[in-house]
Amino acid sequence: MARNGSICLLLARTTHIVLSSISCGQVDADWTEDCDSHFFIFDVPGLTVKDVTLDIIDDIHLQISGEFPPERNFPGKWHTKERRTGAFRRTFQLPQDVLTSQIRAFDVEAGVLVVKVPKRKAFVRTIPIA
Repeated sequence: MARNGSICLLLARTTHIVLSSISCGQVDADWTEDCDSHFFIFDVPGLTVKDVTLDIIDDIHLQISGEFPPERNFPGKWHTKERRTGAFRRTFQLPQDVLTSQIRAFDVEAGVLVVKVPKRKAFVRTIPIA
């Protein structure tokens, strides 16, 4: 297990199959890419390394999981409950052109976790014509 600031990056190989659309609990995510990498941006307000885990499953799935702290016991009755609590898990099927061994997670800043997934460079070989 490697630590990067306040986020724990765990690269794990497992034998079970994970579907690309699994979502349990709620954590908002954006997925974007440029010519060199894919970027996953997760909203994880108030979480620390103890609360978040990133897994690479069979080199084809990126999974974020964790748990938001339980709600506090306030006297009286609740009028509105909008803050997240409890466990969450999101799983994304990665494209074939990624280098899972070079994935990096950046510190949570202002409740945002950024995961950079580099792309494999295309290998071009010219075939001589006889």
